[in-house]
Amino acid sequence: MKSLHYFTGLLLFAVICSCSGSKNTVSGPKNMGALDSLVQQKEFRIVNNWGNPMVTNAMMNLSDLLGPQNNIQRINLMGNPSYLDIKGDSVKAYLPYFGERQMGGGYNMDGEAIQFDQEAADMKMEYIKAKERYRIRFKANKNSESFNVILEIYANRKTNLMINSTQRNPIRYEGIIAPLPEE
Repeated sequence: MKSLHYFTGLLLFAVICSCSGSKNTVSGPKNMGALDSLVQQKEFRIVNNWGNPMVTNAMMNLSDLLGPQNNIQRINLMGNPSYLDIKGDSVKAYLPYFGERQMGGGYNMDGEAIQFDQEAADMKMEYIKAKERYRIRFKANKNSESFNVILEIYANRKTNLMINSTQRNPIRYEGIIAPLPEE
């Protein structure tokens, strides 16, 4: 009977030790320093892998048209051009748009993507220490359409890019941050 109690106690101790959480950080100080310098220099590219449009009833009706690895809430952008470049106060973007346009558009020769190439208006950058992420906000426009852009950059180099437009429903993109490509 003593050996049964001993074995049960040993087993319980092993289970408790194996269930303890580990304190692995997503990025070390070295990686965070590289990210800090990349963001502080304001010379980087956001490459988006996923698009997350706002789901509406009209979009639900189109859900059967999407290909594999896609659903109406999450669209795979890998292998397609989808980027936001920030160089100083200049911003350049080509972001495929999957969503509902509320007004405007017409016969758009540039396609239906969100595109702009200009100096950003009202650019604000802040570091949120409690959540270990950067938040960059700015405004951009193209023709009669205005965009409010919020970019969040996390310590593991993943990003969330949220676009609110005057003519379209909101959309969010998930991606990664990288240095600007050589021209």
